[in-house]
Amino acid sequence: MKKIYRWSKNLKLRNKIYLIYLAAGLLPMLVVGIYCYHFVNQLLVEREVKNLQNSLNQAMTVVDNQLTIYENMSDYLAFNQAILQTVSYPYEDNYYEMYNQFSTVFDPMVTSLKYLHSDIKQVTIYARNDIERHDTTLAPITDIEEEPWFQEISSNNKILWVINKNAKKVFCVRKMPELQGEAGVIYVEVDYDKLFEPFTQILDENYGVYVQEKDKMVFSYNIFDESYNKMDFSEENITSLKTSDDSEFIFVDCDSKSQIGFHVGMYRPASQIEATIRPMTMGMVLICVISMIAASLLLKQFTSVIVKNIEKLTRNMKEVKKGNLEVTVTSDSKDEIGELIQGFEEMVERIKTLIEEVYEGKISLKEYEMKALQAQINPHFLYNSLSLINWKAIEADEKDISKITLALSKFYRTALNKGNSVMPLQDEISNVKSYLDIQLMMHDYEFDVEIDIDESMYYYDTPNLILQPLIENAIDHGIDLKTEGRGKIIIRGWSEGETMYLSVEDNGVGMDEEVAQNILTKKSKGYGVRNVNERIKLTYGAEYGLTIESKEGKGTKIIVKIPIIIRKGGLNL
Repeated sequence: MKKIYRWSKNLKLRNKIYLIYLAAGLLPMLVVGIYCYHFVNQLLVEREVKNLQNSLNQAMTVVDNQLTIYENMSDYLAFNQAILQTVSYPYEDNYYEMYNQFSTVFDPMVTSLKYLHSDIKQVTIYARNDIERHDTTLAPITDIEEEPWFQEISSNNKILWVINKNAKKVFCVRKMPELQGEAGVIYVEVDYDKLFEPFTQILDENYGVYVQEKDKMVFSYNIFDESYNKMDFSEENITSLKTSDDSEFIFVDCDSKSQIGFHVGMYRPASQIEATIRPMTMGMVLICVISMIAASLLLKQFTSVIVKNIEKLTRNMKEVKKGNLEVTVTSDSKDEIGELIQGFEEMVERIKTLIEEVYEGKISLKEYEMKALQAQINPHFLYNSLSLINWKAIEADEKDISKITLALSKFYRTALNKGNSVMPLQDEISNVKSYLDIQLMMHDYEFDVEIDIDESMYYYDTPNLILQPLIENAIDHGIDLKTEGRGKIIIRGWSEGETMYLSVEDNGVGMDEEVAQNILTKKSKGYGVRNVNERIKLTYGAEYGLTIESKEGKGTKIIVKIPIIIRKGGLNL
């Protein structure tokens, strides 16, 4: 609540008025609209679910009727006396009589069922072992004694349905109870696709249906548009979609009334139901939007009258904050806002007087002090002094003094860079070489230096004095602390695309990872390396700067990354 209070407190006056309008006018309208939307949506969903349930029940009824017809046909064959006599008659070796019975009695009765019902694929009666096989309508019972369902039908007179989803095969089998003491089984196979065809015609698109028998899926069908083509509608995934609390599908199911005991489920995307209420929703939203726009236009005109002068005053105050002490807002109103504007104008005039009397006088004094200081450190005076020392050293035949004086003069000449903050890489390298000459003499040439920079890079601009602090850091914190072996500093330069890289590497004592990470932060005790990094980032952007790689006992490598800027006008030779 405190955060909300602070947020509302810091809102501009115009926005506060809008917020009050929103809370007092639009919020109740929005609540009523949302309630109506959900209420209508719930009614439509319930209606759609009911329609889906009715459609599924009708399809299940059609399938149940077909199953009943097939079972009645099986009963007809099982109890038909003519068929019973034909398959149980002892023909012995009288093949003519057997053929005559099959042709005139058995075949017409069995095959007529297939003609009357085109969805019946095969009708076969399996009789005693010694009976002759006749086409596909009669076969010895030994052909099916190894089937897994044979023992189940042998113990009762019920019809057994067997469905193989993978092979798309469905048939019913039953024992012929009238053949007392003799074996007899009726096998009726029907067209798998035609049996379940009613489930494929419930809707035109965007739905799926599955049929289970004893928790085993025996049939599945779905037709969806491209957005659902990649979904997995296997038995396991359908179960998870059905039980999921946030499923995007609506499920309905029913059970078969036939003795086969089918359980049928149907699922459809909830988005299809939402599509039916979309026109009504769009109408409601359109009315709300038009009302909000009209109210907002009226509110804008109303608030403009109230806050116009306040906003002008705010903008004028921001300009004053930047240093522009010109008052551009005026008001002759006698209300609180008018008094505030008049008071602001008087305050600014008073500030102007104070600045003229105190601030500008102090600034002038500081400028005089700065000019005096600059005169004291005139570069020409420094160069002339170093030149005089050099000549005196030459006269005294002090070559080391002359050498270090020339190196120091060259170092400061390139470091001061005539007051410029950018120099060509060639001058930066010259500055580094002068600095290294001085350090080598100071260290009695106890370490080696290697510089590997392509001369084609000498035309690239760099900020001045970016390598000297890195080399100083390498000497002070790397080479000087090294106790074994000879120290070495390697300076390299290369370019990749539009980026230039410079590196300073030493074989000193190195540092651990935590210290290396803190060098470029305010946690670092030193300032030189961090200063270089911050200068580069301020000049070129956050993606440029320094990278530090270091290992204890191995050494440290600092890589400088800056953009390539080719110096205009060539080098200052």
